[in-house]
Amino acid sequence: MKNMGKIIFKTDDAQLKLNSDQRSQLQSGFRSERDILKKRSAKYVRIFSSLDTKSLTEVQGWNKLMQQVHEEFGTAELKSLPIGIVSKCFLGESYEVHILDLSAAQIIKHFKLNEAMPSDYEKARTLALHNAYAFVEVYTDKVIVIREDGSAIKI
Repeated sequence: MKNMGKIIFKTDDAQLKLNSDQRSQLQSGFRSERDILKKRSAKYVRIFSSLDTKSLTEVQGWNKLMQQVHEEFGTAELKSLPIGIVSKCFLGESYEVHILDLSAAQIIKHFKLNEAMPSDYEKARTLALHNAYAFVEVYTDKVIVIREDGSAIKI
């Protein structure tokens, strides 16, 4: 008699079956590299590259900003979303960049020339100042530059 493998699970095992809601939850939280590098919408680029030229009331405050992030990234897990955005600041000569902190703080902070930024954001400062990019998305493990046309590049 041949030595056959032992069957540990049967296909009709109730614990192995996932209904469509459970399957969707498991799949929706995952963001592949390809998803993260997809072209950003014109609306997303416009709203995040005009924070200095428009007040938060003109972009309808935090709710509008956060709604746009959720529209752009869908139902991705929190760890798959940017922790913040760094872009050029146009408030005056002494200001260089600003950050939009999308983590728990949800603040906009403007930084003067040579003023230290939080370490997660400092790595994006030089990129944000480059004219080739509209802004920089900062993640816990990567930096993605966004061009005016919405194209995304991992640095």
